[in-house]
Amino acid sequence: MSFVLSCGSTADLSRERFESRDIRYICFHYQLNGVDYPDDLGVTMPFSEFYTAMANGGETSTSQPNISDYLEYFTPFLEAGKDILHVELSSGLSGAVNSARNAAAVAAERAPGKYRGGRRCDRPCHRQ
Repeated sequence: MSFVLSCGSTADLSRERFESRDIRYICFHYQLNGVDYPDDLGVTMPFSEFYTAMANGGETSTSQPNISDYLEYFTPFLEAGKDILHVELSSGLSGAVNSARNAAAVAAERAPGKYRGGRRCDRPCHRQ
């Protein structure tokens, strides 16, 4: 079985760690002084620049990927015939997991018979 291990950029790992473990991630988004950026782990804007801007009074906000973002992110993996194990923030912290689930449902509608469906785990999951 070929699968992709995936999570959101909110996981507490560096870009180098993601790459060394072959873990894929979808970028959350943030705004700094009204400008949108992907949370691409310091690629677009180095962390030092971001924190300096915050220390100097920069206005920041964050947002989660939407259903379209997840669908665009998941589709290449699915088209390559890969299963996806995606780990996301708890629904108590973010709505991201619901966006991911809704994108999975859309993917299932677009490719009947190819998508086997996901298993929802809001606590540790165990095989039965």
